[in-house]
Amino acid sequence: MTYSIEFRNVSKRYRIGSNLSNLRDLLGARREAKNAKYHWAVKDVDFALKPGESLGIIGPNGAGKTTILKLLSRVTQPTDGHIKVNGRYSALIELGAGFHPDLTGRENVFLNGTILGMSRSEIKERYDQIVEFSGIAPFIDTPVKRYSSGMYARLGFAIAAHIDPEVLIVDEVLAVGDYAFQMKCYNRMDELRAKGTSLIFVSHNMEVVRRVCDRGMVMYRGQNVFQGAAAEAVVAYSDVLRQAARESKSVAPKEHGMSQRAMTFDAEVKNVTLLSEDRQPITVLESGTKAILAVDYQFNKDVQNPVFAFTIRTEDGRIIYDNTTQWMKIKTPDFYSGQHCRVEYTFDVALLEGSYELGVDIAAGDLSTYYDRLERALGFWVKSSGGAKGLANLDAKVTFKELASNGVAA
Repeated sequence: MTYSIEFRNVSKRYRIGSNLSNLRDLLGARREAKNAKYHWAVKDVDFALKPGESLGIIGPNGAGKTTILKLLSRVTQPTDGHIKVNGRYSALIELGAGFHPDLTGRENVFLNGTILGMSRSEIKERYDQIVEFSGIAPFIDTPVKRYSSGMYARLGFAIAAHIDPEVLIVDEVLAVGDYAFQMKCYNRMDELRAKGTSLIFVSHNMEVVRRVCDRGMVMYRGQNVFQGAAAEAVVAYSDVLRQAARESKSVAPKEHGMSQRAMTFDAEVKNVTLLSEDRQPITVLESGTKAILAVDYQFNKDVQNPVFAFTIRTEDGRIIYDNTTQWMKIKTPDFYSGQHCRVEYTFDVALLEGSYELGVDIAAGDLSTYYDRLERALGFWVKSSGGAKGLANLDAKVTFKELASNGVAA
């Protein structure tokens, strides 16, 4: 089988210590080498992609994601293992990489395109498409040192995506662009994949990983802890961090921030139950009825005005419904250490027949971190007596009216 990317049992080790600034330090380093300390940024990672496949690499900061991209881009070499990239590749792993700040956008298109392996005639042929895609035509003859970060991202991605690469490697740099441009980029990725381009995509945005990628790989502390479908990888990521946080002796893992899915367990999800309207536990719901989601929490520390949330998704991870107490404009009470409480959500089962999943979480009032999060708390099945297809049950009604000869309803 022919692969676009082969990443076989790859490890990358860095030495921990100060830089060697002079000859005396270098000679001393030889004597001290046996006592040197090392950090494995990536350890025994293995994956392969066929043409047209896409892999999302997810994990907290320091997990080894960027090291993998640098290894694929040949910015650095592996300590152990084997890497093979077949065909032309294009990498966008650092904002403005390959741009000269004193050159104009036009000049940098030719410079960056050359660096990425295009001939001058190829760049000329695609120049208009690149500029049009970037959306910065009025500023194309301005030195890029005057560009905003969003303009950098626009031009950088436009160039990288128009060299017709066999392999496209994209880091989180697209996060600086506006929503419309991000959607434009994701659509372009779809087009390239349809033509056979393999995609490696790193992002902290789990919805984008589900949207763009077929497969997902979860990295944690340099190791690959899960590979599978993108939706499954997102769930595994949440589970890995939840377990790591539970085992940590510190208050929280070092990977702070909502985007990292870090959990402090100041409050903890203890039980999740789905109830019918008559408050009986249930896993099969009738379309058009009401249901109650009951979530039990335990508070391990005093918590002020936490934000509660729940999500309904399809089995492949598509969001059907996502809501929080903050979006509902509900001011939640303060809770004290040792307290237990149940939060109940009553909702309409406005879904058509199929299998669905519920996720729940509780976050700090300022949304700085999660206290606890379950991407997949439980699953349920919806039965529908009608013949409609899709996801949402709009409960459409049909009427017939006779029209007069002039076309007006009687």
